[in-house]
Amino acid sequence: MELDIPLAPPVEKLEDEEEGVAPIELGIEFEQFANTLDDCLSPHLSETERRDKLLDIPRKYYENATKRLEQLEKTKLRRPNDDVDMDTDDLGVQGLSLDEEKELAQLEREVQTWDLLRRVLPLRHPSSESKEQLSRFQKLGDRPNKNLSLDHFFQVDLVAAERRAVLQWLQNNAASGPDIDELSRELQQNADRGDIISHGWLHTRSAIKMKKGLTGWPHLLDRQSADINKSHITSTGAPLVTQLDPDAPSRQGRKLQPQDEYFERAIWLGCFEHLRRGSSLDKIREWCQERTELWRAVSTSALLLPTDQDAVEAEADPLSLALWRRMCYSLARQGGSDDYERAVYGLLSGDISSVEKVATKWDDYLFAHYNALLRTQIDTFLLSQCDSGAVSSLTTTFPSFDAIQFHGDAERVERRLVRSIETQSTTLRHEAFEPNKALQASIVAKDVDEYLFQQGESLGVTPEYDNPSAVVRIARSQPKRQAVKFFGLNDFDGLRIVGHVYVLVTLLDRLDRQAEGALSKPVNQERRFAQESIIALYTDLLRRANLQELIPLYCSILDQPRRYRVLSQNLIHIRDYEQRLTQLKLIKKATIDVIEFVTSQANTRYQTLMAINTHTFEAKDNFKILAEDSPSARLGRGVKADFFGDDDKLVENQHEEMIRALEWLLMVDETWALVFSFGVNIYKYFLKHMHLLAARRLMERVPFHEIMQGTGLDEDDEAMDRITFWSDQLKEKNITSVAPEKVMADARNFRELESLVRALDSLETIGSLVEISADIPPNNREYWGNFAAAARTVKESMEPLLKNWLLAGIQSGDGELNDLREVYLPETVLAYASALHIAGTSLSRDWLLECMQLAAVVAERDSDLEGTFIKAKRVKELLEAFAACSKALAITTGDKRAASQGSKKLREMGWSRDLWSVKSS
Repeated sequence: MELDIPLAPPVEKLEDEEEGVAPIELGIEFEQFANTLDDCLSPHLSETERRDKLLDIPRKYYENATKRLEQLEKTKLRRPNDDVDMDTDDLGVQGLSLDEEKELAQLEREVQTWDLLRRVLPLRHPSSESKEQLSRFQKLGDRPNKNLSLDHFFQVDLVAAERRAVLQWLQNNAASGPDIDELSRELQQNADRGDIISHGWLHTRSAIKMKKGLTGWPHLLDRQSADINKSHITSTGAPLVTQLDPDAPSRQGRKLQPQDEYFERAIWLGCFEHLRRGSSLDKIREWCQERTELWRAVSTSALLLPTDQDAVEAEADPLSLALWRRMCYSLARQGGSDDYERAVYGLLSGDISSVEKVATKWDDYLFAHYNALLRTQIDTFLLSQCDSGAVSSLTTTFPSFDAIQFHGDAERVERRLVRSIETQSTTLRHEAFEPNKALQASIVAKDVDEYLFQQGESLGVTPEYDNPSAVVRIARSQPKRQAVKFFGLNDFDGLRIVGHVYVLVTLLDRLDRQAEGALSKPVNQERRFAQESIIALYTDLLRRANLQELIPLYCSILDQPRRYRVLSQNLIHIRDYEQRLTQLKLIKKATIDVIEFVTSQANTRYQTLMAINTHTFEAKDNFKILAEDSPSARLGRGVKADFFGDDDKLVENQHEEMIRALEWLLMVDETWALVFSFGVNIYKYFLKHMHLLAARRLMERVPFHEIMQGTGLDEDDEAMDRITFWSDQLKEKNITSVAPEKVMADARNFRELESLVRALDSLETIGSLVEISADIPPNNREYWGNFAAAARTVKESMEPLLKNWLLAGIQSGDGELNDLREVYLPETVLAYASALHIAGTSLSRDWLLECMQLAAVVAERDSDLEGTFIKAKRVKELLEAFAACSKALAITTGDKRAASQGSKKLREMGWSRDLWSVKSS
């Protein structure tokens, strides 16, 4: 398809009518994502290539957001010295301003969102090759085989693979938190041991050594006497352990010195945090070795699930691992001297309650449940690799926690789990309802579709607001539907993230639907409308940030016909020709139908006009441009000044946008002919309802001669009245959707309606000049020169109205044209007669002769004007106007301020000035 480029100079760029909407600044991330998306939507990609590129987007933006976060932390935490005088009330706990803290927190949440997506989307939207590979693995797993590895288990069981992905995400989130040593700093200080982090229970060891020294007892203290419990006590009076092995407190039922209990708690807190963060065995071993507590690393090492390792770190055979899990469960429920110790063993065994006891955040609670679910699945797999007899003995003797049975229905467990966490406490509910966390929760719960639906609804974009007469009409107050859970209208970064998530999941869903074919589920259009409102608002942000070049790309994501409406809403304000042409090229590049865009834009805006007011005909009673007085000898009836209106800016936005829609329509070759049909209907609407300013603007911006540019014909060429001419034009522009007869009729009606508006415009000029004439000196040559030019313009513009105006269209059955003729023609002709009268008495008697010629035209045998005046019952007014003109001609002597029309003109018309002169005797 070729885009037509008119030869006329570009129209001037006018201001955007949406005054009051301030420009906004958006981050570079908006443009970066658009560039990446453009690459993913390339028509040259195969389905597999497109899927791979889409699935790679979360990784790219996870890394991008991570770099931005690191950079922000460096620049903000290294505050220059000259900022030390900042008001401390404006600083947060990290020495950052409150806005900086907010920015930092938002970026951390964005990193988490992209991290989650990069882990789970490849599992939920596998390629056909991945599905085939999975099928082969599953067939292998269906055969009796005792030698399958845990790696194979995760390749075959997609539920387990996704749970592990979510678990790794939660581990990574925790790893970005404060340093473990920082978390345990207070406990370490209460341990009263300075910077010493090794050598175990120093205070308890010292007490035992002192007791032995005082009593001279070289053996175990508990063998010294039966009364050792009374004399060997802690600083708080509790029985003190007599041995220093790790099991001593639980085995003896005695306590450590209070300082060592703090130390012990710090050690277990550190071990738990390492497991919570998915640390590798090497890292845990190194940390424990620094504290000379290597045995703790050994006790946690049997089955680790590290964050960013594909392999599971398993240190024993399946039966030993199953037994080890049950031992850990027993310690979590019945052993341990501290909540963190029990939480460590609860985490390793897949227990929930012991881990929840130390949970403080939403992530912690979700981790407790996902860890339990995953370890239950692993345990089931491990038991399948063991001898049935050993399994029976093991499960009967040693209980374990079955998280799958605990949660029930496996299909909805994630959704129920996420919702249950929201009800745990007010604090958790507040955290869960933070928009970024709510989005993450929906991804975890496989409930993104519902979240995007509610997010779209929360923006308040409803069908009645989504109309073509405005730029994304939005209810500026959000509904009561848990609005706090969703991104607000002014949260630009939040809307960017949720918009990009919508784009990503929508495009992947389309690829899945294409692969499934007829098996795919139908789309709920009501829900889709709400979801697409996210993109509608997103494009509005781009427009307000002067990033219009990105809009077609995002509109290509929307379904039809909404893509055309949103596209129009955001581009209709553009007046500059080159910018429009650029947009048409971008629309085509985005694989959006350019013809459908410009056509639907014009059609929807026209339908909007029709819906506003179609049954009234204001012009019938209100079109009056003549003075009410009887004609005078000098001025005739007189023409009203400024009857169009005194402020051209009063053109309504809907009318202006309708005119712009025609300008867009004219830019595309294949829709060239539609300009006439739309233009005729718009002229009818404007004239019926007395929107004369809008009609004049249409005449100025979409003139007939500009539409006909490139045809090689003048506006009045007789070839335009031949069907063959229009047939050739349609063939040349490859237009087959409309008949040449229709185009010819529309073009004729368009030109004749335009002629009326041009005539009225010139008559208004005469009226305005006459109004100010009393203040103009008689010798003001500039004024009277303009007056003469205006008179000539009136004469030229009135000629099309004086013979068969609109009759062809009326004869074809167009009743609206007949109504317009009856209302506008008599008043306009009378105003023309008055204008000629005024020009004759002010400039030259030749204009009075023109008025007499007008009388002759009306009186001609084949004239169509006489019948119009008779039907309108205005013949008397016409005769009075001509009589006043003839009287003026009789008494007016000589030319005043303008050159004569010329003797040649007089001879051609058979006129004689002397014939009308009255000479004194």
